[in-house]
Amino acid sequence: MRIIQSLIVILSIALAIPVQVAAGSRDDSKIDWSSYDEAQKAGNNGRKYFIYFYSDHCGYCKRLESKTFTDATIADYINDNYTPVRVNIDKEQKLAARFGIRGVPNLHFLSPKGENIAHWPGYIESQRLIVMLRYIATDSYKSKNFSDFAKEQE
Repeated sequence: MRIIQSLIVILSIALAIPVQVAAGSRDDSKIDWSSYDEAQKAGNNGRKYFIYFYSDHCGYCKRLESKTFTDATIADYINDNYTPVRVNIDKEQKLAARFGIRGVPNLHFLSPKGENIAHWPGYIESQRLIVMLRYIATDSYKSKNFSDFAKEQE
């Protein structure tokens, strides 16, 4: 009887491990970041650019990355609707200067042709960012202001 119980325990553990490994290896809440150069070379397939300017020493950047960008709704929406670009301002100072970045985090939205649409300086929570992402992706910014759009989303 003990042998059967031991086999059942071992079999249960063996069957549980692959399920946990498979679930742990899948990361649906990850944004598929590119560098600015990679995004320019690859093209954007007609998508708008979502550019995240950050610094390794920025507390709000770390919070944005650990809270907002790990939200599966945010990550999926960005991956499905934008060409996501991540720029470290300490390593790419010329690019940061070109965009007039004075502080981080700083989010920029560009048209598929690279024209500036909007930007958001500072930390932003998931609920607010998803509204901003939809506002830009749906081209609603062309016909209404953000406040009106945000009220419609509530």
